Amino acid sequence: MSPEHHHQRTYTPALLGLVWTAMFGFSAFFFTYSTTVTIAAASGLSTVTGGSVLTTMMIGVIAVQPFAPWAGRVFGFKGSLLFAIVLQFLGQLLGLFVSPALPALVLAGLCGGIGFGLFVVLANAAVPATTTPGRIGKALGFFGGITSLAAAVGAPLGLWLVETIPISVFRIIVCACLLLAVPTVLKFVPGRAPRRGQGEAGTSDNGGGAVEVRSGRNEKRNLRWAGRRAGGALGLVLMLSPFLVGMIVFGIIVGFGPGDEVSAAAVFIAGMQVSAVIGRFVAGNVADNFPPFALNILGLVLAAIGLVCAVILYGGTLFIAMLIIGLGLGTMQSASLVMAFSSVSTPSRASVAWNMNFDIGLAIAGVVGGVGFTYLGSSSTFLLCALALLLAGALSWIARTVQERHSGW
Repeated sequence: MSPEHHHQRTYTPALLGLVWTAMFGFSAFFFTYSTTVTIAAASGLSTVTGGSVLTTMMIGVIAVQPFAPWAGRVFGFKGSLLFAIVLQFLGQLLGLFVSPALPALVLAGLCGGIGFGLFVVLANAAVPATTTPGRIGKALGFFGGITSLAAAVGAPLGLWLVETIPISVFRIIVCACLLLAVPTVLKFVPGRAPRRGQGEAGTSDNGGGAVEVRSGRNEKRNLRWAGRRAGGALGLVLMLSPFLVGMIVFGIIVGFGPGDEVSAAAVFIAGMQVSAVIGRFVAGNVADNFPPFALNILGLVLAAIGLVCAVILYGGTLFIAMLIIGLGLGTMQSASLVMAFSSVSTPSRASVAWNMNFDIGLAIAGVVGGVGFTYLGSSSTFLLCALALLLAGALSWIARTVQERHSGW
């Protein structure tokens, strides 16, 4: 098979169309995630209230994900994806036309969160049907890379827009972004789910782990039952705890900014996001030849150093701290995913464990960031996060030691 033919068979029009849809769907969500606290403050609400609304939105994302595979089977990928986009669109309309600030934000967050929770699982699940069977892994990697970049661009761009233009105009832009995702759903996305054993569904990050389409709801139950085995589930939770804390740090910086009264916050967040993508890519490429646990500890140390630097650096030099934090978080994302797959008996269990940590971390970030920035200030919040990272690293080290003495799952 020639290289040209190989490329054509992997990057089919259906896959490129799905990636186009996901690119705008992810951008719209991170527009909302990064600006919820800012919009709340501009509407006269406290930072704590804004953070609570952010957490409510993430609860919607997490709660609906087990039902997404069922929706894909019953209504097909095309119909379910369109419904997910409509929900996100409806959230923006509610935020635009509901006059009381708090109900508007809560309704917009819940509709947007539920819509995105369905969207992310279904979009991943549609990937295998868009390419040839031997290219599914490569297609998922391409899909995940593009959507990660969409998130990296969407968060700082949304924050910059909401600080530059009226909130009503910002919501109209998000609506337009969602509308751009629709045509390729209609033209390229397959209608029905793949047969059992062929379909895979990811969760919120698209980082390479996949969950079988038909088993999404039962995987979380399987994880709970597996926890009864010789501390297997507890060991996995402890090993992934640095990643969970890392996602809290990520969510705090994206949702609340790099510090108190930092001008041009979007620039700093963009630097962290791009650095995280680079760190994830580099760590993923060396994880096969380098112990993933050691990579995870390296990422943890880098993130902790970056948080300390964020406390002591000011002005333009703060950008260096954001780059270090991003590099550390990206390294932890790749390393912890490899660790999960090497520690769990099935890829689906590893994917659920890793992706749920990602979403739960972003949800917790809303509350921690709101309370921390309001009552402690950004510096104390960052120092506590660095301490939490180091503590989680120590717990994961203990879990690793215990795992080496037992066979795992």
